[in-house]
Order: sequence, then structure tokens, then C-alpha cells
Amino acid sequence: MRKLIVLLALVSLLGTASAQKQGIEGQVFWLSGNQMPSPDKSRGPNQGIRREVHIYNAATLAEASQQDGFYTEIKTAFVAKLVTQSDGTFKVKLPPGKYSVFVKENKGLFANLMDGNGCINCIVVAPKKYTWVTITVDYEAAY
Repeated sequence: MRKLIVLLALVSLLGTASAQKQGIEGQVFWLSGNQMPSPDKSRGPNQGIRREVHIYNAATLAEASQQDGFYTEIKTAFVAKLVTQSDGTFKVKLPPGKYSVFVKENKGLFANLMDGNGCINCIVVAPKKYTWVTITVDYEAAY
């Protein structure tokens, strides 16, 4: 009887893990240098980069510390960390919810987008869907 209970519990856990079919997928790009439009300058394709991506529960500016344009402390719960492929692509399973996504750089965590409520690089994960996100690391670019 005990073996049957353990087996049922294990099957239940496996079913829950495989049922989680949502999260965040995307690509991280590097952009630097002069990005001003010019008739004699053609833009090449975006360059995907390998980076460490940090995911937190949604964080606002009031819940984060900044220094020199990089985030040094996020006061919401840390959720996940991953490393992108060499072309910058990544995919991570997450429960439905709202998350802030950062790219780790030498000076701290980088994010350059905010929603209308001050939420830093907010991504919403809906049930049974992967949310696509494109992150452009452009702190060395001039516009």
C-alpha cells in the first residue's frame, strides 16, 4: 500500500512538471557605436550574444537600486537564472505571473525598458503560452 501511495505521488509530480507549458523565450542582442541614421551607412543584422539572464518577480524602480545606469539590488523575489545560447536565444519555463528580466553585465544588472507603472522590463507569462521577449543591450550605443 505504501509503495502505491509513493508511486501515485511521483506520477502526480511528474504530471504537474510536464503540464507547465508556459514561460519566457527570446533573444538577447548587443548594440554599440553610432546608431544615427545615415544615407551612406547600412545596418547589419542584430548580433545575438551569450549572456546570463536573471529573472525576478516584477520589480518597480522603488524596489531596485541603481548605480551608473545598472541595477545593483532588486528587492523582489529572485526566480531564475539562465545562460543564453551563443546566438542569444533562451527559453525558460515559469508559472503564470509578472516578471522583471535583467541581463547581467560587469557593472550590474541591465534593463532599459519600463512600463507605464514603473515596472522594470516587465514580462507577463500567461497560462500555456511562452511570451517572446527581445532584449537589446545597448548601453554602449549612441542614438
